[in-house]
Amino acid sequence: MDAYLDRIGLDTRPAIDEEGLRAIHRAQYFSIPFENLDIHLGRRYSFDTHHLVTKMISRKRGGFCYELNLLLAAALRGLGFEVDVMEGRMRKREGGFGRPFDHMTLRVAIEGNHWLADVGNGETFQQPLPWDGSWTPQERGGEYRVILREEEALENEQPADLEQNWKVQFRPNQEAEEEVVYNFRSARTTAKDFLPMLTFHTTSKKSQFTKGWIVTRPLEEGGRITAARGLLMTTRDGKMERQAIRCASELEHILAEDFNMLPVAVPPSWFNRRS
Repeated sequence: MDAYLDRIGLDTRPAIDEEGLRAIHRAQYFSIPFENLDIHLGRRYSFDTHHLVTKMISRKRGGFCYELNLLLAAALRGLGFEVDVMEGRMRKREGGFGRPFDHMTLRVAIEGNHWLADVGNGETFQQPLPWDGSWTPQERGGEYRVILREEEALENEQPADLEQNWKVQFRPNQEAEEEVVYNFRSARTTAKDFLPMLTFHTTSKKSQFTKGWIVTRPLEEGGRITAARGLLMTTRDGKMERQAIRCASELEHILAEDFNMLPVAVPPSWFNRRS
């Protein structure tokens, strides 16, 4: 636990209460990047806690949604929180939603109240959301809430389970129209239930994650830094600067300096084919 707290920059062990949950959620959100490098490095993925800790704590790597949220779940349980894993479906840019178990999110119970925790979404809420339908403002702008989803059932969704169907909404301000970030089901699941979708996301040509490598993290002062497909992109104050990454050694330097990773051996072939 001490190594995890050190990795996310917390000096003291958080209390098992709402403030403690907020502190650890925010700290991991800003400390451990979202990335899919192992897919393109040909390395195996595993939901084993020891594997996740070795990768993201000892080797200072990042992960994608399943890994990041399973690490958070393990840390919260180690501190004494009650945590359930739930399955979700991300909204797709082209419209509609992903497949069942496309996304993983967490429910945390504190003294009879529930909170939605999620550090695996690349760019959503920094603070966990109370499960009472109220809007929660975020320091990076906008606000989010969790509400029951009353729309018609999605593909492969049973009508009898509608009381377990929820959604996360976002709005940039109180006057703006809300939008759905993702749908999820409140039924308890296990990491094993996500293994078929893990295989899909890490091996299928239809998965967005196999189409190109990416590593990204939000900046505490605002903005974001992203390395993807031969570019380093830094956004501050709404303005993006783009810089070409010309070779493997340049990316290795970026991963170490901008993402605080231990050495990663990047194949030169990534830049031969601009993957």
